[in-house]
Amino acid sequence: MGVKARAAAAGFLIAAASISPAAAQRTSQRALSDCARFAAVHFKRGDPSFRRFVIDRASVSDDRYAAMAGNQFIETVYSGSATYETGGGTRKVMFICLYGGLEKGALFVYTLPH
Repeated sequence: MGVKARAAAAGFLIAAASISPAAAQRTSQRALSDCARFAAVHFKRGDPSFRRFVIDRASVSDDRYAAMAGNQFIETVYSGSATYETGGGTRKVMFICLYGGLEKGALFVYTLPH
């Protein structure tokens, strides 16, 4: 490995190690807020009686996917429980959110019966 490659690798490792848990938490919270916002817009288009979509953040798991799905880059896949509220009532659902990173935001949200 050349000197430039070693320096680049060392710089990357230092930058990766310097990401604080608090910064990672803020990024995750921002991503989940974006997923909830995306879902609300998407569900309102398909269901005029839709009122709210609230993610149960304590139930969320994340998979650092960081790969292409078709022609779209997916950074993280979030999944967990959420509340789906319409004029007809409230129900618990499981959700999946494909998140493209800070620049792209939420790309897709899907729900399944709980």
